[in-house]
Amino acid sequence: MPEVYGQNGKQSLLEHVSDIRQIAGFQRMELIQGKGKGNEVIQVRNGSGLQFQISVSRAFDIGMCEFYGIPIAWMSQIGPVSPFSYEKENWNHSFEGGLLATCGLTTMGKPSVDEGRAFGPHGRISSTAGELLQAEGRWNGGQYELIFRGLVRESAVNGENIAMERTIVTRLGENRIYITDKVTNESFQPVEHLMMHHFNFGFPLIGESCSISIPPGPKRWINGEGATDGWSGFSAPTENGQPTVMLHEDVKADTDNSNVQVQISNKVMHNGQECNLALKLDYDKAASPCLTQWKHPGKGVYVLGIEPGNASTEGRAVHRSRGTLPMLAPGEQKTYSFCIEVHLTHGCEK
Repeated sequence: MPEVYGQNGKQSLLEHVSDIRQIAGFQRMELIQGKGKGNEVIQVRNGSGLQFQISVSRAFDIGMCEFYGIPIAWMSQIGPVSPFSYEKENWNHSFEGGLLATCGLTTMGKPSVDEGRAFGPHGRISSTAGELLQAEGRWNGGQYELIFRGLVRESAVNGENIAMERTIVTRLGENRIYITDKVTNESFQPVEHLMMHHFNFGFPLIGESCSISIPPGPKRWINGEGATDGWSGFSAPTENGQPTVMLHEDVKADTDNSNVQVQISNKVMHNGQECNLALKLDYDKAASPCLTQWKHPGKGVYVLGIEPGNASTEGRAVHRSRGTLPMLAPGEQKTYSFCIEVHLTHGCEK
C-alpha cells in the first residue's frame, strides 16, 4: 500500500485508528426530494482525495466526483432524476450528467428508425435501475479496496435480453477509479449492441487554459463544420454557445499495450495556491474503437464529453445501412474496461 498520512503499510495505519472507515469507506443513501426522490446512491470516499457517488438507480453510473474538494464531473441543471422520469424522445430531459452516463445497450447516438422501430437518443440504459450485487470495503493483502458491483438489464418480451454487470473499484492510497463492464446477450437470438461510455468533465478541470490530449488519428464532424482544429483546447463561456460533436477515428493506442490514453489538465486555484489539476482516462481500444468528443461552451452549460464507443454516434439505422452495426451472438459477452486517474501537483499533495 502506498504511504497514507505518513504511515507505510496496513499494520502501521491500523495502529492509529479504531475503524478503517475513519479513513476510507462508503455509505448507501436514498434521495428524499425532487425528481430524484427514491434513487439509491452510494457515497464513496477512498481516503486519498477522491469522493464520488455511484447511482445504483441509474445503471450503476457515476454521478458527482470530487478530488480534494475540487469538482471533476460536470453536473447538468436537470439535477437527480429517477428512472420514472425517463423520456424516450428527449434524453436531455433526464440527463443528469455526472462523471459517467452509460449509453446503450441496443442503441446510442442520434435518434433513428431502424427496421420500422423508433429509437430515441442514446438508449434507455442510463435511466434503468440497477441491482446492487456487492458493496464492500476489504483488505486484499496489504491493500484496502472499495469494491462495488451492480447488474443492469435491458430486456423485452419476445425481444432482447442483455445484462450488464458493472464493477467499480477504488483503493486507499491511489487516486484511481477502475470500471469494468461485462455485457452479455442472455437471449437465444443475435441482438444489436451499440454502447458508449459518456464521460463528462466540467469547470474547473475545463477552462480557457486547459489542455486536452487525445492520441492522433483522422477526425471528422458529427455535428459541426469547417476545420477540425481547436479540439485540444476550450474557449471561455460564450453567449448562445452551441454544442459540437467530433469523431476521432482510429486513435492511436499506447505503444506498450492496446489501450488509449486521453489526458486533460488545467491550472486551478486551490486553498490559495495555483496548482495543476490533471486527469487521465485509460481504456481498451479494441472494445471501444471510436472516440467521440462533445464540447458545449455555452454559458451555464460548459462541458466536455469524452465518449469511447463501439461505433460512431450517427445512429442505429445508419450503421445497419453501412453494415457496421455491432451485434452480440447468443451467449456472447463483451468486456469494457476503464481507469480514471487524477492528480493535483505543485505543492498541493502532501
